Amino acid sequence: MVDARSRRVPRRTQAERTAMSEDRLMEAALKLIAERGYDRTSLQAIGDEAGYSRGLVSHRFGSKEGLLWAMFERTFSEWRTERLLPRVGAHVGIEALHAVVAASRAALQAAPEKMRAFYAMLFESVGALEVLRPKVAEFHRRQRKGLAAWIAAGIKAGNIRADADPAREAALFTSMLRGAAYQWLLDPRGVDIDELHDAIDEAVTRILRPAPGDRRATKG
Repeated sequence: MVDARSRRVPRRTQAERTAMSEDRLMEAALKLIAERGYDRTSLQAIGDEAGYSRGLVSHRFGSKEGLLWAMFERTFSEWRTERLLPRVGAHVGIEALHAVVAASRAALQAAPEKMRAFYAMLFESVGALEVLRPKVAEFHRRQRKGLAAWIAAGIKAGNIRADADPAREAALFTSMLRGAAYQWLLDPRGVDIDELHDAIDEAVTRILRPAPGDRRATKG
């Protein structure tokens, strides 16, 4: 007969319990923000949804804004690590931008509610979430800088036209992706997200590919 004590589940460490509670609080916040919006989502509601007290939310994150920013950063980090970087690999230039489009499309289709909460925070930082505006602005600056680096590398490699402005093209590209996602999240029945992402891919190629006579154009 097997001793019952040998079947006991090992007790979680403090670090594991902390990580689990933070995961549950973030999942609760994502769910409620997607359903109710930022203004109607309180710390109490987040705690209740996650099965914890309001006090724990404050203890872990300091404030609702602190929780939302942690959630925002985690959502982006997961997307970047799990969906974006594996697709980009060693690509630069147009192929890297196509990989970003593919990763964005996959995230919207796989986790629309998570993306809805993510975009709610993006756009509400202009209004109700004014306290997060500097952080969201810095987030976009970092993202544009990374895209501009891929574009600059594409110019050097010869698969993007030599006169392209990396910073300007990165800002334009970001605007297209944000606009496509926003339209689809507002009206998923009226907007075909696959067609929009296909159109962005086509626009990127059309705008950035080298002209046939460009000596730096990639051969083949």
